Amino acid sequence: MYLETSPFTAAYPGLRRTDLIVFGNRLEEIILASVPTSKRIVIVSREDLASLGAGDQKTWRKARLEKIFTQKIPVWLQPDKLLVPLDCIDYAELALLVEGVDKVVIDSSSKEWLEETCATIIRQFTEFRNAFLDPLTALCNGNSLRDYLARTVFQENLHLLMVESLSPARSVKEAFNHTVETGRLLQEFNRFSFPLFHLGQSVFCYVIAHTDKNIIKSLCQSLTNFARNAGHRRIRIGFTSYSDDRHGKKSSNRLVESLLDEAWKALHQAGRRGPYSFCDYQLLIKPELFPLKSIDRSTSRKLSYRWKELSSFSLVYLKPDYLDRKSLDPHLTTHLKNELVVVDEDGYFVVRRAKSGANSKKWSVSLISSITKAQGERFSLSAGISTYPFQDYTKSEIARNCMKALLHGTFLGPGSSVVFDSLSLNVSGDAYFSESDLSGAVREYRKGLELAPHDVNLLNSLGVAYALMNMTGKASSTFDQVLQLEPENFMALFNRGLGEKSMNNYGPAVKSFSAALKVFNRKDEEEQAVIGEFQFQLGVCYFEIGEYRECLNVLKKWYRKKREERGEDRCLRYIGISYFRLGEFRESAKWLQRALVANQADAEALSMLGSAYLKTGEGDDIALNLCERSVELEPGNADFKIRYAHALAASKQYNLALDILVNCTRSRNYRVRGWLEIARIKRVQGEVRRCEYYLSKIFSSKDVGSDILDQAKELQNSLAGKAV
Repeated sequence: MYLETSPFTAAYPGLRRTDLIVFGNRLEEIILASVPTSKRIVIVSREDLASLGAGDQKTWRKARLEKIFTQKIPVWLQPDKLLVPLDCIDYAELALLVEGVDKVVIDSSSKEWLEETCATIIRQFTEFRNAFLDPLTALCNGNSLRDYLARTVFQENLHLLMVESLSPARSVKEAFNHTVETGRLLQEFNRFSFPLFHLGQSVFCYVIAHTDKNIIKSLCQSLTNFARNAGHRRIRIGFTSYSDDRHGKKSSNRLVESLLDEAWKALHQAGRRGPYSFCDYQLLIKPELFPLKSIDRSTSRKLSYRWKELSSFSLVYLKPDYLDRKSLDPHLTTHLKNELVVVDEDGYFVVRRAKSGANSKKWSVSLISSITKAQGERFSLSAGISTYPFQDYTKSEIARNCMKALLHGTFLGPGSSVVFDSLSLNVSGDAYFSESDLSGAVREYRKGLELAPHDVNLLNSLGVAYALMNMTGKASSTFDQVLQLEPENFMALFNRGLGEKSMNNYGPAVKSFSAALKVFNRKDEEEQAVIGEFQFQLGVCYFEIGEYRECLNVLKKWYRKKREERGEDRCLRYIGISYFRLGEFRESAKWLQRALVANQADAEALSMLGSAYLKTGEGDDIALNLCERSVELEPGNADFKIRYAHALAASKQYNLALDILVNCTRSRNYRVRGWLEIARIKRVQGEVRRCEYYLSKIFSSKDVGSDILDQAKELQNSLAGKAV
């Protein structure tokens, strides 16, 4: 019986770049206490150091930089600086620059003292950091988050992204594994090294500073797509941002709690929106910031009074482009004196009796032109126009359509006049989509398709929204509609492939991806933006259907392009396992070693690397250790058990190997492989009859594959001439 190791005793990782950010204050304290007279500490890169040596470039590059970054030896810099090399697992060329050291200290210190002091600094810092790591994910914990935020909370453009990925687990083990995998996914995505924390229960938090808020929304969309493509069934994000208006007068500790509370509330709202969603706390408390905000009740009542007797009309919403509405009131009075006008906070609703949309557009263009000619461009307005009756829209919905037409007009620039149509619904759907309100986006896209059933952009947008709601069947049929209209539509082919992959239909996914590759347009920015992820997904699908050579061709090319980027290591296991399946064990070992640097808990990579070492004679003891670790991680996996038994037999631990193999033969799916391994052990032990007995079981089995059968025949031939 195999018992799994506790997930709370995982090995601590090496130093990471974010550790220097989160615990930088403690590192500074340790250095100031350890290096006499030191005054200031700065984290520097190789490029920073090269610029410091402006007058001595050759020496810097060939000698000192070599010592610091390759040999990891601390170096004194005259007149008052010390360089301490850092061995970060995610950023190789970083060092600590200690400034203000007295010349007497530099002259009197020995090489041994310097190296021992620097080693002590790193050891003390690592021990301090380890006390604040979550033992399950090896990420910084909630206490470290609060401490870090208390020191940095007043930074410009500070944002908290709270992320949760609820586990569909049926057991404690599955729940723990899901949390670990989610943490690894978030680290893989974290190409900019934002501080990342695990708060417990698969709830994580990024802290992002000095970044525009518009980029945060884009980051959320990228993360949800990344998680979906990685096979996660759900991931939600709630985020909030520091604001002087809301937070300026609070103490740092109260502000930390306030930000955490806001991010938590936004996360709760995101959970209502769908499996891949996010929510901005600011929009929760100020919904009027949304470009399609609701029309207030007072304005609605006034409009209802104006149009209640009208059976047909057009409605024009005029909104100033630059000035506030009140500044334009004196200049619009004469122009609107014969119209039915309702004013709201931002603009003017004009009800035009029995007028068509085209007529009202002509009228609004003339009005805007007259005002700007008379008063100047600062007095420019834009117009959103809708008509009644129109489709099945009620009169109150006509006013909302004006807002959607106005939003559509923002893409045309100031002074535009737009009549509500299917493109307006595409734009409004995108507005809901950009705020992760997928239900609202689907509603708008479907309304747009009622007006333009063959609009490819609307169909593609609808399909993506369905996919992010895990409505895979509807998404697939929507992309099929696109391909009926445009058989060479790259985005539809790509998205259909992702949908097929999510349902484990890897063969059809390969066909969709391959078709997309043939029509890929390098000049198209949208297609260029997804081509990297597209190639990775294609490689994974080749792997899943056993096309290992094709998998290698695609993923090795992808890896070369992504070198030095975060997340490039996710292809390593697929490449290593593909080489293993092809029997190229030395290449397999090389790639699996790299994969295990990225993920030490990859049981399959451990098992196959152990077997590869056995095949290449790299060391039976190392192979046995790797195979044993794989079984400890996944004791229920018979594949790993059989490889472990093979490694035990290679180490002459036959009895333990036989116990494991007998257990494996109780499973119908693994009994033939188990019999083959038992037969091999019996041959080595000289028990020819027992070997022949197990071979006969293999030959009489209906479940035996050609590969196992060939190996059994080879073993049988080797018995010729053996004594009983």
